[in-house]
Amino acid sequence: YLKNENVYADAITLRVKLHELVIGENSKFFKYPNFINQQNYVKSLIVGNGKKYQIININLEDVDDRFARSIVKIFGRMFMKFTRGLENRASFPIHMILEEAHRYVLDGDDKALFGYNIFERIAKEGRKYGLLLDLITQRPTDINENVISQCANFLIFKINNPADLEYIAKSVPNMSEDSIEKQKTLQAGTCLAMGRIFKIP
Repeated sequence: YLKNENVYADAITLRVKLHELVIGENSKFFKYPNFINQQNYVKSLIVGNGKKYQIININLEDVDDRFARSIVKIFGRMFMKFTRGLENRASFPIHMILEEAHRYVLDGDDKALFGYNIFERIAKEGRKYGLLLDLITQRPTDINENVISQCANFLIFKINNPADLEYIAKSVPNMSEDSIEKQKTLQAGTCLAMGRIFKIP
């Protein structure tokens, strides 16, 4: 391999990327005072000073999209592994809410690299382990279609983009032409709510 120029070039690229992670601004995400296993790390996020936190806010708005995607996938994978490993299923529920979900929940090349997309797995299997996923976005067309298809409930605020409207009409079960027309006239702070938890829209 050392004599293979293509492999050597890839290795140098990888080395540069790893070096940038170690010395760059994003290195703070990898600093932790001491070694801790994954299960205890997740518990330390949720339980502190003898109290269980209701909300943990991880702010990634100043982090570039590529790195932010990696961080969110790592947390998603950790939460999935944690909840699946619980002795009593769904005894430690986690509700993962992704604001600006179009930054993270993409088709990407995850399947080619890892054999699966973590958000597809959470959307398909997470509920039975107590891991719930909420997606908040202004651009539903940018979100992975398989993940959207697993969503059970929708809160739809006013959308004007024709491509997004068409996508919603196709993706949301029982979305009628009448509902689409009503959605166009919604006032700020008002939404159309549909799904399993609502008897009627």
